[in-house]
Amino acid sequence: MEPIDIVRLEEAVVSFYRSNSQNQAITHEWLTDAEASPQAWQFSWQLMQLGKSQEVQFFGAITLHSKLMKHWHEVPPENREELKQKILESIVRFAGGPKIVLNRLCISLGAYIVHMLGEWPGAIEEVINTFQNQRMPNVSADVQLWIMLEVLTAIPEEAQVIHTSVKRVVLRAELGKRMPLVIQTVERYLKLQMNRVWDAETYSNMNRAVKCVGTWIKNIGYTIEGCVTITAVLLEVVHKCYWPCIHAGDGCMTADENELAESCLKTMVNIIIQPDCHNYPKTAFVLIKMFLDSLSEITKTEWKRENDNEDIIVHIYMLFVSSVERHSSLLLSGITSADPDLSLLVHRIVQEILHCTDKPGIYPVEESCSTMALAFWYMLQDEVFAMSNVEQKRKCWEYIKPLYAHLTRILVRKSEQPDEKSLAKWSSDDLECFRCYRQDISDTFMYCYDVLNDYILVILAAMLDEAIADLQRHPTHWTKLEACIYSFQSVAEHFGGEEMRHIPRLMRVLAEIPYEKLNVKLLGTALETIGSYCNWLMENPAYIPPAINLLVRGLNSSMSAQATLGLKDLCRDCQLQLKPYADPLLNACHASLNTGRMKNSDSVRLMFSIGKLMSLLQPEEIPKYLDIIVSPCFEELQAICQADSKTPAARIRTIFRLNMISTLFSSLNTEVDEEATDQPVVQPVLLVMQRTMPIFKRIAEMWVEEIDVLEAACSAMKHAITNLRSSFQPMLQDLCLFIVASFQTRCCAPTLEISKTAIVMFFKDEGCKPLMQQLLREFIQHSFKLFENTPEQNFSNISDTMETFFGCLAQIIKKIPQVLEDKTLAYDRLVFYAQRGMTLPESGAIRNSIQFLTHFVMQSRNHTHATEVVLATGEQTLYTTMMCVGYLTPRSQVDKFADILLAMNRKYSAEMAVWMKTLMATPNFPTQLISDADKTRYTALIIKEKVNKRLLQQHLSEMAIKTRGLPEKLQ
Repeated sequence: MEPIDIVRLEEAVVSFYRSNSQNQAITHEWLTDAEASPQAWQFSWQLMQLGKSQEVQFFGAITLHSKLMKHWHEVPPENREELKQKILESIVRFAGGPKIVLNRLCISLGAYIVHMLGEWPGAIEEVINTFQNQRMPNVSADVQLWIMLEVLTAIPEEAQVIHTSVKRVVLRAELGKRMPLVIQTVERYLKLQMNRVWDAETYSNMNRAVKCVGTWIKNIGYTIEGCVTITAVLLEVVHKCYWPCIHAGDGCMTADENELAESCLKTMVNIIIQPDCHNYPKTAFVLIKMFLDSLSEITKTEWKRENDNEDIIVHIYMLFVSSVERHSSLLLSGITSADPDLSLLVHRIVQEILHCTDKPGIYPVEESCSTMALAFWYMLQDEVFAMSNVEQKRKCWEYIKPLYAHLTRILVRKSEQPDEKSLAKWSSDDLECFRCYRQDISDTFMYCYDVLNDYILVILAAMLDEAIADLQRHPTHWTKLEACIYSFQSVAEHFGGEEMRHIPRLMRVLAEIPYEKLNVKLLGTALETIGSYCNWLMENPAYIPPAINLLVRGLNSSMSAQATLGLKDLCRDCQLQLKPYADPLLNACHASLNTGRMKNSDSVRLMFSIGKLMSLLQPEEIPKYLDIIVSPCFEELQAICQADSKTPAARIRTIFRLNMISTLFSSLNTEVDEEATDQPVVQPVLLVMQRTMPIFKRIAEMWVEEIDVLEAACSAMKHAITNLRSSFQPMLQDLCLFIVASFQTRCCAPTLEISKTAIVMFFKDEGCKPLMQQLLREFIQHSFKLFENTPEQNFSNISDTMETFFGCLAQIIKKIPQVLEDKTLAYDRLVFYAQRGMTLPESGAIRNSIQFLTHFVMQSRNHTHATEVVLATGEQTLYTTMMCVGYLTPRSQVDKFADILLAMNRKYSAEMAVWMKTLMATPNFPTQLISDADKTRYTALIIKEKVNKRLLQQHLSEMAIKTRGLPEKLQ
């Protein structure tokens, strides 16, 4: 970099901090280069001279920190003492502010100390002595304390990020030796404050001191046996933050009190969750007992709705939950232990978490705690069922059964929705948060089932009766009933048709609720619940009619989404049982579609049910419903095509109607009843396609530039093929004509996908094979035309088509290797373009190009002409592969190339060994950054590996690091 003019640099800094984002981006790049230059060691001090603007001084400080963090190797050993003195002098100079500059200088001193641990072993002791004993003249005691704590806090953080040749584990071990001193220093300071009156400065420094300990514990770690005293002090600080405002104040903690208490609680979390702390169960017991003895009274006081001190309660419960999750073995041993103290501790902590789950109010508006306890209930039952000792597992299971029974009742209450009166204070974010919370509760019901089994229905049924009785007393209280129904829905998958005690009662309740008098959300949950119990309904068809009535009611309400989902489940799982109700249900669906009130997505979903229901009709009845339900779709499409209207509205309607048709095609199949003995009839979908294929062709021509329209059209045909399978054969010729016509207009992913579907399904049928061979040739030839007409530098613009093309080819060769019998296919060109695809930056094109080559190579030995192609192109394929591994391909994609190398090595091992050795002997190949010795080693490793893909991927990743000149990962 050219010499940096200090005046220009200052102007650039001021411009960066005071300009808009566009100008900032330009300036940022230049400043970053300047910051990384060796000259930065000099100009960082110049920028921090007194009299400069705050922005300039701050940039000087962050430049110094950046150099210390990333470029320590530029500092000669003889200059390091001078550098230390300059940092200390700058700290003194900026002791009066600005604080942002002083903070960055303290962090810089922290980075310096980490680098100098070996040469300056007493650094931390000196820092503590200097600032704690107030040896800096003209600097106040509070500021000296502030500086000391900032430096101490920075040291473990810098140890995690600085660029150094010393292994991280060695750094942490060295800093670990200083841990007792740091903790004792903070301990001593906090104890001195306990009998004093705290002002804003005291709160700030105490908070900084507590965070300092938390940072050391988190980044360096310290045996919990040495943390008992500091924990007692932290609990005392929490007490002094909380109880005075409760006893003598207004009952609400100040911001300073809250912040300090939260920092103490977070630090205690860091202490109790350290990686090796489970090795000290006795100390863990002591610490958890200290938490409970000190904090339980606070949780008891604040166990109310919309309390003023919710923040501290959240962090207390976080501490409790973290403690038992980290020490689950202690928890389980307490359940089975004969030690009364340990058993009492377990009982107390579990009750606290149960209270956390049962916090009064609705989450997240009236309380914020209960969500954090849900993970504990999964962990507890999971740990119990994973126990290897059968007797201990039985004891634990007996212990947790009543807990989970109580939990089930709590969860039903906690899943209650806000009523109409309270909704005014809920934001859209709150409602979304509550939706996610209810889903978490639903998952937790599943864990309750794992413990309680069928007994959970006894609990839910009793609560359902209570909710109904409450609704009868208070006709507007719908939330309890809705929560009960939601709870039944959550455990539905566990119960089959044999359950005849409680689910029939639920079904009767769902049918009898006066929905028109209650909130519509109750109807929505009822509809979802019907869908959840379709497996049960299949074995108990007597309950299907009331379920149908409810779903039809939902179709004509604002809950049509839930109704269409429920009806889809019912038609999928209970299709044959619906045969007596097909006609009236189809009429109801038609009426709902005709109202025009349904969302597009609901109308599309409803077509699935319509297809399933039409499949149950007698053949002569189907055309009537096709005319009244399906014909309007094609009539609208025809009108849009005739008007040649390409407006955004026309595009949306075209996609909508195509999606409706596609969904119908996926479900309409008259070969439903395997026991039916009637003569086979023509599938209705074929009749529809024969009449409407010209419309599909016109859509493909008209919307050739709109990929989502083409996707919708091709999706309809793909669904028809996959649904009807062999029954689709009469339309195969028409489908191929449509595909070829589409190819002639534009070769794109949707037409490639539908071609692949047809080829894979019908190629093995001797009657269809000639047609499928011709389709495959068209598939390849039209793709070649696209590739040939695309300039080499623009291949990324068609990477999605290349991805689909080679992905489809890979699937065809894998599933129908017989396609390679065709000697007329241009295999050499396919290999050439696959090699091109491997060199693109897009991951999909890379992956599928490799997969095609892999499958082609693996099958090639069965076909002489294919073998000749591999032998002719194999060296170039390896050349391209090694170039990609060496530098062309993003390093995250390198491991994908293991597939092609393994395939080559399995089928052409002798040739590959020669090709690899020849290529790797080329000077500076694949780059000049890898040594000849490494090239020889990796060549041998690659040639040797014919089976272990994971090991080969590891070799390629290591080689990619070498060829790109990247540093080895730090330990």
